[in-house]
Amino acid sequence: MPGRMTSRERVLCTIERGQPDRVPMNFSANPAALQNIYAYYHASSHQQLLEQLNVDIFDMRGIADPVYRGPVAKEFIDSSGVKQNFWGMRTKIIQTATGAEECFCDFKLKGISDLGVLAQYPWPDPDWFDYSDLADRLARWDQYAIMAAHGSFFQMAANLMGLDDFLVSLILNTDAAEYVMDRCMNFFLGFYERMLCAAPGKISILRLAEDIGMQDRPMIGMNIFNDLILPRIKRFADLAHSYNVKLMFHFCGSIDVYIEKLIQAGVDILDPIQPRARNMDPKNLKASFGSKICFHGSVDTQYTLPKGSPEEVEQEVKERIETIGHDGGFILAPCHVLQTDVPMQNIRALYETGYRYGCY
Repeated sequence: MPGRMTSRERVLCTIERGQPDRVPMNFSANPAALQNIYAYYHASSHQQLLEQLNVDIFDMRGIADPVYRGPVAKEFIDSSGVKQNFWGMRTKIIQTATGAEECFCDFKLKGISDLGVLAQYPWPDPDWFDYSDLADRLARWDQYAIMAAHGSFFQMAANLMGLDDFLVSLILNTDAAEYVMDRCMNFFLGFYERMLCAAPGKISILRLAEDIGMQDRPMIGMNIFNDLILPRIKRFADLAHSYNVKLMFHFCGSIDVYIEKLIQAGVDILDPIQPRARNMDPKNLKASFGSKICFHGSVDTQYTLPKGSPEEVEQEVKERIETIGHDGGFILAPCHVLQTDVPMQNIRALYETGYRYGCY
């Protein structure tokens, strides 16, 4: 039975399918929900909030990023309320029944398939960031497993071209789709490598996020996945492993048919385990793949967290710990980012139950 571990030790032991002192936990919320959670917990800092939730992973996005020094504005909001970032991606805040959500509303590369035109787009460069003080700024988070969670190529391409146009391009204009994916991939490979070089030994996890699953089936066929997606995922796995860092892959929806391929490509952690999607029952996934990959997430954000009672949340968390967490290889977290539809008492039930019942 291990003694009390640091959060970093706990997470790294879990990723290797070892059995730490307790099940590690993670947390993320969209900006509007995060404000509500800060107020509910009377947290004056992000670190204080993570301590109150007993969270073990520090997602550095928006808190300890490399400093932007690029030649265009990192982001700006125009007179119509549309925000544009340095990629040219455009979003707008939409008020929903439960709170604000940031949604993509315009696509700079929509309808463009000419490689010459795409080459003229003002693509960002990882050298637009200053990494010189990154190690110093991460030092205060050393007790956590620090995660750099910025990377994407499929999802970024869809956000630039528009999802419909991008999916069509994968089949009819493959050169254009690959060009856009590669510009995104090469940016993040460079961005990650500069961070890993600037802060050696600080970062434990690189996270790659590609939403290629729907509720009841994969979004793309296996041939496209094998030819166009998997080799690019492997590039990130190879980069991470060359620095003794783990790769988390965010792949929501019904994606069971891809999991063995992801393992072969070198993915260490599968996120988010969406339990209400088809063929994504966590217990079955543990039985099939638990000896080969670490699972992250699995607490339902489609019904249990937004609509269930605290008692239902507690029951689901206990079930996850007993099934996919029973012999290690499991990081407890919501199966998607927390949004404003999740009641605060359910968030409290999730993290208090995970901490209370997660000891091995």
